[in-house]
This record gives sequence, C-alpha cells and structure tokens, in this order.
Amino acid sequence: MVGKIINVPKSLTQKQKDVYKDYTDRKNGIGRPLTDIQLATWGKYYLIDNEKPSLTDGQKNILSELVFAEKYGRKKEINSDKLRKGIEKEKEARDLLSFETGLFLTACEERKENKYVTGAIDIKPNNVITDIKCSWNWESYSKILNDKPNEVYLRQLDSYMDLWGIKDSLLCHVLLDTPYSIVEKEIRKKDWELNILDVEGNIREERIDEVKKIISNHIFTRKGIEGFCEYSSNIEIEWFGDFKEIPSKERIHMIPHSFSKERIEQRNECIAIARKYMNKVNPINNFNTSLIS
Repeated sequence: MVGKIINVPKSLTQKQKDVYKDYTDRKNGIGRPLTDIQLATWGKYYLIDNEKPSLTDGQKNILSELVFAEKYGRKKEINSDKLRKGIEKEKEARDLLSFETGLFLTACEERKENKYVTGAIDIKPNNVITDIKCSWNWESYSKILNDKPNEVYLRQLDSYMDLWGIKDSLLCHVLLDTPYSIVEKEIRKKDWELNILDVEGNIREERIDEVKKIISNHIFTRKGIEGFCEYSSNIEIEWFGDFKEIPSKERIHMIPHSFSKERIEQRNECIAIARKYMNKVNPINNFNTSLIS
C-alpha cells in the first residue's frame, strides 16, 4: 500500500538547479541584477523547489477506506484472477528464476516492521532483496520491457530494503502459463461478446482464431498448450501447429533498484501526512435542520 500514498512533488532537473542557484545569488545582490524574465523564471523554480508533499483525492479515498476497515473490522473483497494467478504461481516463479539465474532461492515467511512500515518478503535475502511479480499475460509482460519501472513496486522495494537493512534489490517480472481454469474463464468472457460457443458448447469454426489468440496470450510453453488441450473438452491440439514456445530466459525481466535515503525520507514524510489525515476521517453529520423547518 505504501507506494499508493506517496505523492512527491516534481523536482528541478540538475540544469534547472544550477540556474536556480545562479539566479538566487543574483537576486541576493551577487552578480548582475536579474531581468524581468529571469526573475519570473526564478519564481517558478522557487515554487517547485519549495513545494511540499500532499495527498491527492484518490489517495484520500484509499486512506479513508483503510480507516473504516481497521476501525470496524471490515475487509475489502479482492477477487481478482490476476491476484489468483500470482498466488498460485508463486513457487513456480521462484523455481524458474532459480533455474535461470543459478541462484538457490527459497521462500521467506518473515515479517518485519519499524516506525513507518511493515512488510513480508517472498524470498530469503542474500545481500539482495528479490521481489517477484507474476505477469498477467503476454501483452502486459511485453509492455514492461520498455516502460519505466512501476513506481509503486519500487517504493515497495524501498521499504523492504529499509526493513531488512539491505542496500540492493531486484524487481523480477516473470511470465508463466496462466492456470487453465482462468484461461477458460477468459474464453467464456469473450463468448459473451463474440458468441464464440455454439449451443452445444463447441467453438464455432469462424471463432477458432480468436480462441487461439486468447490461449496464446496466456500460455507460453508447449507443455502448457498440450496440458490445456487435455484439460478443456472443446480445444483441439491440432489448432496449434504454428504455436511458438517462448524460452524461459525470455520470460524473465529483472530490474535492479538500490537503496536511497532520500526516497525513504520522502516516504516517511508522506506517511506522516497520511496518518494526520487518517486521524480526522469521520462521517460528516452537519445537516442543518433549519433547512426543512
């Protein structure tokens, strides 16, 4: 949750910092006086440099939900197939990563906490915090190959490194075959939209390519394809003569991330602001009875 409530103001680039320092000196009488345009630039940079962290409306909603969940013992129901896949594939992901890296990775059930955060890690650390994220499908996995790392995940790693006193971490995205029951569910969802199944529950011939696309977006190994065709009563292995297996090394994307004292200080400041807000969360009962008199 911690990454979802951190809202750090935009910072000046190094070039802007140099200009800001030069203009500040000149504003204070050191060097040439500033022109009107330069003074306006200094003012803009001043506001950016002095902006404080704050909470967005979305973050306030998250915090309000947490308050009521804790106060009254309620839990938000999370029934996500994406989450289910991650849970069911946790050991397989760890084993694949161990095989490809040559490291012996073992599960860790230890939980730690400090003044600001609490957390449990999946893998026993050996000078490095390793956090595995199981990608939902091929499309979601391919997008993270070029995109900048998810800031929420990096903030999560920040807290793990802080709790365990370790300076380096590794964010590992792993692409694994989706559980068969979830793949079938995805086909049924598409059936509602495209009428994939006939009255007897068979795949309509004109929809076979669409079904192959769904399956290939969720299953990446020949063993997985063969297993799914055995599992499902209406999927034929003959449809997948052109299926291309994705090598395991191509299904692991690792992003290194190092400890930063500045990022921890940002986190702590945002948590302090969040706690202050949470202490004030209550229903607003300010109805004025005079309005109906």
